[in-house]
Amino acid sequence: MRTRLLLVASVVALASLRAAAQPPTSPLGRVSPTTGLVLRDEVVHALIQESSGDRIHDNVQRLALLARDTQGGYTDAAVWLKAAAEAAGLQDVRLEPMKSGPQWRATRGELWVAGPHRYRLTSYADLPMALAPGSGSFEGTGLELVDVDTGTRDSDYAGKDLKGKVVLTRSHPRAVLQRAVRQYGAVGVVSSYSTPPWNAPHRMDGDFPDQVGWAHVPPGLRPAGEPAPFLFMVSDRQGRELRAQLHAGPVKVDVSVASEAFEGHYSIVSGVIPGTRAGEEVVLAGHLDHYKPGADDNASGAATLLEMVRTYTTLIRRGVLPPPVRTLRVLWLPEFEGTRDWFSHHADDPVRRVAHFNFDMLGASLSRTHSRFMVTYTPDWNASFVNAVAESTVAFMNRFNGVAYPQRKDFRIGSVTGSRDPLDAHLERYSRGSDHQLFNDHGIPGVAFSTWPDDGYHTSGDRPENVDPTQLHRAAFAGLASVTVAAWADGTGALELARLVAVHGVRRVAEDEFSARRGLAAATTEQLPETYRLARAVVRAGYRREREALRSCIPLGAPASPVQAMARALDAAEAQALKRLEVDGKSRGVSLKEPAPTETERRARALIPRGVKGQELASFDEVASRAGPEHQPRVAAVQAAMAAATTTLRERGESELRFYQLPDAIASYADGKRSVADIRDAAYAEYGHAFPVEALLDLFGLLEQGAIMTRAR
Repeated sequence: MRTRLLLVASVVALASLRAAAQPPTSPLGRVSPTTGLVLRDEVVHALIQESSGDRIHDNVQRLALLARDTQGGYTDAAVWLKAAAEAAGLQDVRLEPMKSGPQWRATRGELWVAGPHRYRLTSYADLPMALAPGSGSFEGTGLELVDVDTGTRDSDYAGKDLKGKVVLTRSHPRAVLQRAVRQYGAVGVVSSYSTPPWNAPHRMDGDFPDQVGWAHVPPGLRPAGEPAPFLFMVSDRQGRELRAQLHAGPVKVDVSVASEAFEGHYSIVSGVIPGTRAGEEVVLAGHLDHYKPGADDNASGAATLLEMVRTYTTLIRRGVLPPPVRTLRVLWLPEFEGTRDWFSHHADDPVRRVAHFNFDMLGASLSRTHSRFMVTYTPDWNASFVNAVAESTVAFMNRFNGVAYPQRKDFRIGSVTGSRDPLDAHLERYSRGSDHQLFNDHGIPGVAFSTWPDDGYHTSGDRPENVDPTQLHRAAFAGLASVTVAAWADGTGALELARLVAVHGVRRVAEDEFSARRGLAAATTEQLPETYRLARAVVRAGYRREREALRSCIPLGAPASPVQAMARALDAAEAQALKRLEVDGKSRGVSLKEPAPTETERRARALIPRGVKGQELASFDEVASRAGPEHQPRVAAVQAAMAAATTTLRERGESELRFYQLPDAIASYADGKRSVADIRDAAYAEYGHAFPVEALLDLFGLLEQGAIMTRAR
């Protein structure tokens, strides 16, 4: 009997050892009837339950103590983050030095109101962003303060002697610095500006009277060898108090600034979770730089990436997840400039980067800062499976987190110290404004996670208490769920992903057709032929996007034959949608025939621009700033067209981020296959705005002149 029991025990033990020795199965499976995700339910559960918004919030508070808009504070943050990433299990963690350039640091910056009741208005020691980076050293007492209001009109300066004085303004200080210092001889500026133009729809100056805005002193305001002017930033309330004192009589200030300029560099923190397939990566990035406190922007993104690393390494170590198929490349870097520098060193790496996920401003309390959780699509020309993955993730999160007390507690994404705010996440058509735009411009499909708007954006109000651990947890899960699909998809899992793409593509092309038919129904008789042409362009662009999104699953390892069959199945659906447009148009009793092409139209059809390799990250603004006098009429024409588009989109209720760097977004469509006329139609499909073809010819002509574009023919 004992022998039999021992034998049974040995068999059980051997079976257990064999089970333990087997690698965990792929986290991907069929589309779950419960979650709608292509991840297995137990994996979804593990990603939720292992990750923590409370841990993220602790690290947000650590980073918010550092002024990361100077080399010293940024370096402190990068060194801490490197050690924390290594402790979390990230491998090959290194600090990659960026190119050296001018840096700035201050040891003192104080602004006092002089007089019998002398008091300190603000100081660098109390609030580093009160002294704008780039401010020069200065010592002065009894300096007259002169109010120039906005400082944007000639009348603001009329009859005022500013030489050797300090200027007070309530607008963005850049233009005031140019005029007051360079033109009129002021020694410095005090500004109560706090609302960036692109945030104007969400808050007005005075809505948050104690917030201090963020600004810089641009170089070159004074001749070489002379110290730069100083710039102090104060709150709206302080600005109004100063103006009240000025109404009562002269106000004088004492200024003490000790700063220096030097050569130095920032560093990029880079590390990996190695994959089993050589030469493929999924890139995760969050910018580390920003002023103190900069809690949501972007201590939240940096800290969330760290928690995602810890979650993955923990689940891999426990055997819940196998190692990823593709290497996860994790980057913490200075926004825009750091990404540009990283590409300058790594664009030609022998690696295929299949997707990018950007984490910027993730944690704002949705209720306290009047925000929403937002995920952006890739641009239509860079179609990818990542859009369907993001869509399915957002739909799952809303379904199980849209109420304070969901029935499925295991799918509730919350935190111990966080809010119980219902979630209302949404996806938005491609918008720029963070590092994902640079990855997309480089051809790597990138989506961005963010909370926008934020009442404290780019102000001293961006503090840890306005960051919600629950929202941080939700952002971390959104990233984990999306990245897991991109990094682990292979073979059968990649085919299931293709099916997910096909399912979500049905809804997206239906929305495209809805938009096209609504535009057609709203067109006047005179507008009908052109509107009909554009409506067809919208439908065709939508189906083209979805075919390419399906085909993006093939390089992941999905069998080509069934994926190509799914893509071909869209052809018949596209023909039916175009037929419905034709019926709508003909029902108006007006000819839909296009007029004969003009000479400008023929030029637009003949010109096929192509981006110059190595210039993917150059911008129209750079070209415009260098353009000679002979090119200024074309620059003005492009700027006028973009301003008109911005006005239209803004009045239609589009997010300000949708038209950030709009000329560059349109230029990214140049692939050596599309003509300028094709790009006009594609841009209409993306933005719902008809850009004048003359302005687009000017745009691409200027980019060609600036060596950013060439011609395929």
